[in-house]
Amino acid sequence: MSGAVHVTVVPWDDDDVARLRDEQQAEIYQRYQQRDIEPDLPPEEMLGTLLVTLDGEVAGCGSLRDGMGYGEGYGELKRMYVRPPLRGRGLGGRILAELVRIAKAGGLTRLILETGELQPEAIRLYRRGGFRRIANYGPYTDVPTSICYGRWLVPDAGMRVLVVNGSVGTGKTAVADAAAELLREREVPHAWLDVDVFRRVWPRPDGDPFAQQVVLGHLAAIAPNLQARGYRHVVLAEVVEDAADRERYEAAFDGADVAIVRVTASEATRLARVAARETDEHWRDWHLARTVELEAILAAAALDDAVVDNDGRPVRDVAAEVLAAAGW
Repeated sequence: MSGAVHVTVVPWDDDDVARLRDEQQAEIYQRYQQRDIEPDLPPEEMLGTLLVTLDGEVAGCGSLRDGMGYGEGYGELKRMYVRPPLRGRGLGGRILAELVRIAKAGGLTRLILETGELQPEAIRLYRRGGFRRIANYGPYTDVPTSICYGRWLVPDAGMRVLVVNGSVGTGKTAVADAAAELLREREVPHAWLDVDVFRRVWPRPDGDPFAQQVVLGHLAAIAPNLQARGYRHVVLAEVVEDAADRERYEAAFDGADVAIVRVTASEATRLARVAARETDEHWRDWHLARTVELEAILAAAALDDAVVDNDGRPVRDVAAEVLAAAGW
């Protein structure tokens, strides 16, 4: 970024900011062909408003709103906007960082916000800023184009989820179990779940052959109970082959930090493991074919934060490497 950038706290009714908000609302309408759900915000709920300039030129704005209606210590980010010709220069990040600083200084514990599926640049900004997907809240609950994010501002408030990914026969369940044992030895409160248990339904939903929506619904129902009881570390044994699943797991666990670590093994090892454990001929043949297909899918998708070998190694060693790769 070149040029002199100034970020200034101004009143909500500042003339330059008011014009920027009008421009932002016009852009929202252009993208979605509908007005903002909350076009008029109560000035008395605003805890801070920022104006950013670049070389003296008005460039962007953002506001922090009291979000106590959504949770104790919550703040909500509103009217984040940078003029299109000035985007790509880090100005949005400067606004976001300063609003986070103001929120922390004011004793807030969490920030939440809403953006939309047609605003990929905003999504990238928030994710880079440490925000994670949450369930749609308040007026956005039933809006299909809305995407909501949250960020905890205090240590150890949110949940952390480790997804042990892998094809059939890579040993992801055994590794997840060993990882849970290592966490127990370290005296880290945790839960570990073999996700396949939650997809054992019949008939499977139309268009969802692996009952993934059923799985996510179960996890979202379980998560509040785990968090309330202090189990903020959760280990899942699960296949992740859809890029959108990371955010789905974040939302299921209320804005959790999600790490995906894939375990691998040679095709010969995977086939031998499947043949040894599957006694039914039909399912043995299905899993033998699936492990080859799925390994190729997962390798091509490359959705993992790390990949760990699980071929001929002690499972505790593999689990320890998986935990380290997840930053646990």
